[in-house]
Amino acid sequence: MRRVPSLFLSCLLLGASTASAGSTAAVAPSAAATRDSLSLDSLPDEDGLAQLLWERSTEFTQARSRVDSAQADLTRTRLLPNPELDLSWNTLPLGPTNPPGLHRLRDVPNYQAGISQLVELGKRGPRQQSARAALASTALDVQSELRERTYDLLERVAAVATAQVRLDELERLTTDAARLTELQRIRQQRGDTAGLDVDRAVLEEAQLQGQLAEEHSHLTEALLECSRVAGLACVPFDHRETAAAFLTRRLARPASEPGDVQQRPDLRALQAQRQSAQADLTLARRGWVPDPTFRAGYVHDRFTESGNQLDSLFVGMSFPLPVFDHGQASARLASAQAEAAERTRQQLTAQAQRDLRALTAQRDALERRRQRVRQQNLPLASTLVERLDAAVKAGGASLQDLLFARRTYGQLLLDAAELDLNAFRLSVALDRAHATGPQAPAELRAHF
Repeated sequence: MRRVPSLFLSCLLLGASTASAGSTAAVAPSAAATRDSLSLDSLPDEDGLAQLLWERSTEFTQARSRVDSAQADLTRTRLLPNPELDLSWNTLPLGPTNPPGLHRLRDVPNYQAGISQLVELGKRGPRQQSARAALASTALDVQSELRERTYDLLERVAAVATAQVRLDELERLTTDAARLTELQRIRQQRGDTAGLDVDRAVLEEAQLQGQLAEEHSHLTEALLECSRVAGLACVPFDHRETAAAFLTRRLARPASEPGDVQQRPDLRALQAQRQSAQADLTLARRGWVPDPTFRAGYVHDRFTESGNQLDSLFVGMSFPLPVFDHGQASARLASAQAEAAERTRQQLTAQAQRDLRALTAQRDALERRRQRVRQQNLPLASTLVERLDAAVKAGGASLQDLLFARRTYGQLLLDAAELDLNAFRLSVALDRAHATGPQAPAELRAHF
């Protein structure tokens, strides 16, 4: 059988290389990331990513307000009750004066000015403890949200990286299919092959082109989801290698120690919430203790005709009688809140321990599958495709065998990328269940 000239094959290879480079350039950003965008090539570590979200994401604007509100509540509990100023004009006569002939507004009324101050007994301490624990609970809740959002963003970035890796593999397969189609057409024109082989090559190329277009759509969706989570426009990786390195970097690191699961921010927030409710319960139970109000003041009495003192001082004290409402409703509510927080914390702790066991088993099984695919199946499929490709070009093998082998190899490549993404997600899920995670911003750490 006649061979295709080597010069022609060289031209095809050169054209394919140019096409592949142009396609990659379409994915990579044409300019550096702006201040309103997030370049995935220069993505910070988890601590830096959490700090970036804390500073730039609009989601945490309201979170700051919650922390500020809890801080204001704590500040309010440290202030003493405001004193009250009492002013009065008393003994305004009705009818004839006694003795008669006195000036009604000058010789009879008295003028009084006094200060009243409420003194709380046994309530300021529990109230401050409750507010302090509520502030810690709010800050820990926000840290838990920030932690979850950081992991969400990492998963979205991993989806972008996987889409770019799959795109690169599909572009290579599509380029090879286009070269093979052109080669089969030339061979048909020379009478070296049947038209059926050309049709098969064309259909294989069209199928790969469809997969390529679908993967471009997946990349667009992944970038959109990344931007929604980050609150910034996500700029894709420059190259396939950097995208793959992002996935393998997390997968290559040693498994983190579980640590004390109860140190997770959400579980610590529930513990602080329970402490706040217990302080509220103490405060409510002390409702039996009446808080006295002390008064002191000055009286200027114009009714001296009757023997009244012209100028005098007065002191006094009053206190409520907690006969009907002595905090029983507040105590019941605080007790229920403390019990609910503790029950929720125990349930979440047990759930985290179950998740850790299940996720660890899934990770080990998936890792064995990844190793088998990458170390055995992919090298074998790649070698088979190379040998069949050379044989088909030399006329020593059927095109159908090559197409089947290439399709198998391409599917293995896509499956390997999907396995990497699943392994990445499992790694993130394990970190979510662990007590590990990004460091809290300084303004949150100050509150717990």
